[in-house]
Amino acid sequence: MPFTTFEFSKESRDTLSLSSSSRLQSSSSGSRRLSPHSSGESISVMSSRLKTSTSLTRPWTSSASTIAPSIGGDFSVSTSMSTLAKQSKLLQSKAKERSNPDDTRDLEMEMNKLLEQSIILRKDGNLDEACEIAKDATKKAVQLRKHRKANSLPEPIADLNHSAFFNLALSYEANDMLEEAIKTYTYLAKQCNNPFAGRIRINMGNLEYRRQQYPKAITQYKMALDISASKRADDKSLAHKIRRNIGNAFFRMGKLNEAIKFFEDAMNDAEFDYQTGFNLLVCHLALGAIDNVKQVFTALVDIPISDEEDIENELIGTKKDEYDARLKEANHFLLTSARLIAPKLNIDDWAAGYDWVCNTLDENYGDLAVQMRLELATQRLKRGDFNVAVKQLKTLQKKSKEVKTATATNLSFVNFLEGNIEGASKYADTAVQSSDGNNVNALVNKGNTLFMSSEFDSAKELYNKAIDIQADCAQAIFNLGLVEAQLGNAEDSIEAFEKVHRITPNDSSILYQIADIYELQGRPQDAIKWFSVLTARLNDPEVLTRLGQLHTEANDESQALHYQLESFRHYPIDLDVISSIGTFFVKQEMYERSLYFFQQAQLVEPKQIKWGLMIASAHKRCDNHNAAFLEYKRLHENFPESEECLRHLIEISEHVGESSFVYEDKLDKLLRSKGT
Repeated sequence: MPFTTFEFSKESRDTLSLSSSSRLQSSSSGSRRLSPHSSGESISVMSSRLKTSTSLTRPWTSSASTIAPSIGGDFSVSTSMSTLAKQSKLLQSKAKERSNPDDTRDLEMEMNKLLEQSIILRKDGNLDEACEIAKDATKKAVQLRKHRKANSLPEPIADLNHSAFFNLALSYEANDMLEEAIKTYTYLAKQCNNPFAGRIRINMGNLEYRRQQYPKAITQYKMALDISASKRADDKSLAHKIRRNIGNAFFRMGKLNEAIKFFEDAMNDAEFDYQTGFNLLVCHLALGAIDNVKQVFTALVDIPISDEEDIENELIGTKKDEYDARLKEANHFLLTSARLIAPKLNIDDWAAGYDWVCNTLDENYGDLAVQMRLELATQRLKRGDFNVAVKQLKTLQKKSKEVKTATATNLSFVNFLEGNIEGASKYADTAVQSSDGNNVNALVNKGNTLFMSSEFDSAKELYNKAIDIQADCAQAIFNLGLVEAQLGNAEDSIEAFEKVHRITPNDSSILYQIADIYELQGRPQDAIKWFSVLTARLNDPEVLTRLGQLHTEANDESQALHYQLESFRHYPIDLDVISSIGTFFVKQEMYERSLYFFQQAQLVEPKQIKWGLMIASAHKRCDNHNAAFLEYKRLHENFPESEECLRHLIEISEHVGESSFVYEDKLDKLLRSKGT
């Protein structure tokens, strides 16, 4: 929805998104004058304080009319005046009879009470009840309006009718009843002399934006912009935010050039701000306008955090809080922008973009520049450029304490991957010391080096310390499960793995570890359960094979065969699986089906005679003696020293009508050569 911040997630820095300002809303404190806020809510009116004064409820009387006396008749001036006075008193008396001020005040008080209840309930989260009471308030508003009209009473300056229907629209919106909310806003927008017309159009645009009806949202925003220009020409902040919303809608529609136009217009309405600048930067980047991207990023860097007067004087109290909030906003948008554009600035040399960003940040945001140089080193690690990355990390170690911790952690990781456990341990110690033992990654890295050195108790202590600092640190919990398994604490190991499984339910390695430990404990049913969960996420041949073996041990041959066949389907060159399936079919006297698997095994391992012997044996058991004879004959040609093959040839020759004399002679010679 508009006026929200679209941020980049830590896991994915390359996703393009928009950020925009907080939503426009009216004061909820009951003030009759509406002004923009940044609390992220829709416009709201605390109508409880819009109470009409008693002077506005007095009836109009006929004494206000002027009646000219007749001068041509028999009536005297005194007689005429007397008659007029009597008529005036009579009219006043009738008006008082028709209109009792107490009735009007009672209706107003009832409406105010209902509005207050609805607003409080909505604020407390009781949305359904708040909506029902808001409907009751509008019924009272209609009743009050009819009462005023019937008694010729003037409408008050601050009409409770508007407040009641406005509150109803907000209640519909809070309940995600967008159609009803838009209808209610439309009713309000059509009312004459509605002081909230511009804000209503903004809310209608917001609702259409939520419904992804971007053309309709743009129409409403433009109407709000026209109203704002005519009634509040000096309010540049409001026009700025409306134009930014129009730009956001065009961006969602994929019309980047139109979005750029409105973002640039928004910046002309008010001071250059981070959110609009970021949106503009994203559009230029999407269009590949690198020069414009650099220009906008430079402008973002040059935005002053505070006034020169504030810089000269020490900030305290509210000003200090405002400065900290603005600095946090600046760091967020600048770092996000830098991470987004750095790899895209130079197609031929991705690192050159990082260098340009760092140089641009150096003057005003040195800490961010250091973070970007650290990220450059990390990117080099990911791309396998270890030597240059290590040099950069060692250079950055001389910076601040936080940077020293991060660089030492990365260097420890690099050395660990390279198998240099001693170097990894050294840098892990540096990271732990520079962070006063409070950096989770440093503790995990140090624990890993101790694990590799078989110092399991010390590693366990560091993993537990990391978990104490960050209870959901998946790496520490996973490694704790491994070290508990090494120490023989199977139950504690399973507990750790199940805990990390709840944190990262789709991690296959965790499921494998749990199932593996259950199998090692001799609990096949539990192992089957977790391996089955794993196969639902990952069709790994090894896991399928182990499931087949577990079902074989449980005497469930049908399930065992199923998983063996699945394993073969995903990895058809595993000889153990092929042999197992072929042997199963032989035991079931399904020789024709076993033939296929023995032939596959022969293709995988053609220099092994045993597969050919199995193929020939299967042919023979199928009474296909000719095929068996040809297979034995081929095997004899490839393996002439095989005594078993010659014996099978002598035996099967009789079945195919061939002379066995030649093979008998060869067998005798072979036996004599072996001295048997």
